[in-house]
Amino acid sequence: MKLIFAAFLAMVSQFVYAGYDLHITKKDFWADENGPCISREEWNNYVTTDSQIQRDNKNSTDDFLVRLELEQFPIWYNPYLCEIYTKNPSENAINKLIKTSEVLDAKVQGDDGESYPLTP
Repeated sequence: MKLIFAAFLAMVSQFVYAGYDLHITKKDFWADENGPCISREEWNNYVTTDSQIQRDNKNSTDDFLVRLELEQFPIWYNPYLCEIYTKNPSENAINKLIKTSEVLDAKVQGDDGESYPLTP
């Protein structure tokens, strides 16, 4: 029975990969319900000034695509937490998030609350 269960877990585990999000936020901790907010208006105004960020017309109005020289990645505006976030970003994507956060007078924070850029 243990062998069957182990085989089942091995088969389905590849489909439950959750990933790790990075958040552009003005809050002390990105998931706090209260605190400074990146408003939809502020975000939309920023998007009009950044040619690398485009609305993802195939999805919701809160979905965007960032096009860098060698890659493209999605970012999402979360109106409930007043933040922008992405999943499993590359080093180039992290750098773009940091630059974007600076313009928005915000910061980049990981799911666990660590700030980017990371300092040793």
